[in-house]
Amino acid sequence: MKRWVLLPLLLILGCRYRGLPDVFFVYPIGEGVVWYYEEDVPPDYPDTLPIPLDSIVVLRETTVTVAEKTGKSEVKAWRVYKRHESSYAGLVEDTNTVFFHNSFIKEWLPTEGLFPDSVPYGSRTIYLIYDEDSVLVRWLPLYVRPGLEWLMTRSRGKIIIGSDTCSLTLDIWARARGYEDITYSPSTERFKGKKEYKKSMRVDYFIKGGVCNLGIEITLLKIWWKSGIGPVKNVAITASDSLVTYLVGFKP
Repeated sequence: MKRWVLLPLLLILGCRYRGLPDVFFVYPIGEGVVWYYEEDVPPDYPDTLPIPLDSIVVLRETTVTVAEKTGKSEVKAWRVYKRHESSYAGLVEDTNTVFFHNSFIKEWLPTEGLFPDSVPYGSRTIYLIYDEDSVLVRWLPLYVRPGLEWLMTRSRGKIIIGSDTCSLTLDIWARARGYEDITYSPSTERFKGKKEYKKSMRVDYFIKGGVCNLGIEITLLKIWWKSGIGPVKNVAITASDSLVTYLVGFKP
C-alpha cells in the first residue's frame, strides 16, 4: 500500500491502533470532538479575573474542493468552531474548515488573528500587513520526523521596518524541531490536575529569507503536537509579548 493511501487510513482508525511508529501522526478530528485550552497568564494577572479558556469544537462533516494535477476534486472536511478569549486581544470567534490532503493536515483560516501584526527583530520591531482575508495553511504532515521542513502558507503583503516598506510575497515555513515532554497544571477548577503529554512534536512556524534587504528568520508561532490528541501547547509571538496556551481538556 502506498504511503499516501496508508496515512489517511491510519488517521481514520485513530487511537484504536497501538505501536505505530513515532513518525505517523494521528489527528482524531471528528464530529463532537472538543479541545479546551487555558491561557498561561503572567504572575501579576489579577486574581479577580477568570483565567481565559478557549474551546475548539468540531461541528459537522463537509467537503472542500481542492486542485489536483488532473483537475479539481471533492475532499472530506470538517467545520471547526473556535472560541479564543485572550487577556491581550479579548474574545475572538470564528468557524474554519479542516481537511486532509496529500498527507497534510490543512486548514482554511482568516489571516487576521492567525499571525501577529508585529514581531521583534533585535532592538527593532517589524510590522506585518497581509493582503488576503484568508489563507490555506499546511499545519503538519501526517508522516513527520524531526528536521523536516515545509512551506506552511504563502500570503502577499508588506513588511515595514523603520522607514522601509517592502511589498513581497510572505512565505511562512515550518520546521519540526523534535520531541519534547509537555507538562502543565491548570488553574481552571474544572480541569484541575497536572497534565502530561509525553513525546510531543515541536513545530516552529517562521518567516525565512531576504526581507527589505535583510537576511532574517523570525518565528511567529510554535505548536507542540501530540499524536492521538492534537496540539497540546501553542506559543504565538508578538512584539510586546507571547501568548501561551495549554491543552487542559479533551473530549474525543
